[in-house]
Amino acid sequence: MGLFRSGLVITLWILQLPLLGSQLTSADTTLFVEGIRLINRQMNEIALLTDDSKKTQVNEKIKQQLSQLLSLPGSFEYPFDSLRHIGVVYPPDSTFRIFTWNLSFRDGTYRHYGILQRKEGLPVTLTDRAPAIVHPTDTVTGPETWYGALYYRILKNKWKNRTYYTLLGLSLHNSLTNRKVIDVLTFDRKGRIRFGAPLFDLDGKTLYRIIFEFNAHISMLLHYDDRMGMIVYDHLSPARPELKGLPQYYGPDSSYDGFFFYKGKWRLREDLDVRNEE
Repeated sequence: MGLFRSGLVITLWILQLPLLGSQLTSADTTLFVEGIRLINRQMNEIALLTDDSKKTQVNEKIKQQLSQLLSLPGSFEYPFDSLRHIGVVYPPDSTFRIFTWNLSFRDGTYRHYGILQRKEGLPVTLTDRAPAIVHPTDTVTGPETWYGALYYRILKNKWKNRTYYTLLGLSLHNSLTNRKVIDVLTFDRKGRIRFGAPLFDLDGKTLYRIIFEFNAHISMLLHYDDRMGMIVYDHLSPARPELKGLPQYYGPDSSYDGFFFYKGKWRLREDLDVRNEE
């Protein structure tokens, strides 16, 4: 994973590419190469712009062009690994993929953008409505009310014939704080996309997604440890006790907590000894 700041654009590069299931013709490949080249040029243009309205206009073109490319036959078999400033991540079963990117604005805030593509059907645009979600930790949302994030890992769990995809992501908030997010993606019986599910058990309290907020100039560990079979993350604390409740002063305190999946729930385990993963 790599993260860098380039002017007004912050980019998360994550590529988890499946094996290609079918062969694309040279004409198909040329079409995708040219389309990606155009999107990359427009992303570079955004990085040089300082006017929010102009950046938004160019970004709308990028959304439309990427959606059009992902609507073409055979597009799911094309890796799109030459996209710049746009990350793409797959679940373990490679049944879909999510493209995410973001823009920063002059007031110090950020907005995230995403497109979900399945093997069959048209791509679905994800619209970031995080500021409008009053209770994000206990709310189920759809693509049109997405809690925006730059995803870098998708996990798959099954329980009682239901499949859950757990998303790990970074959500840029403002000039003071960043957020790390653990969300859940499911598809209902009609194939509709749903974000958030009552899977997180914290001392008897059930949450639909987990959100960590911390100082924007500090990095926070949040990843899935394959050897431990757990989502492991930095425990956050304020710099001083009197700053409790002010996330801009929160950062890792050298201890670790985690979630393990058991009987259909992500269950909390505190004070992990990551030095002894057995």
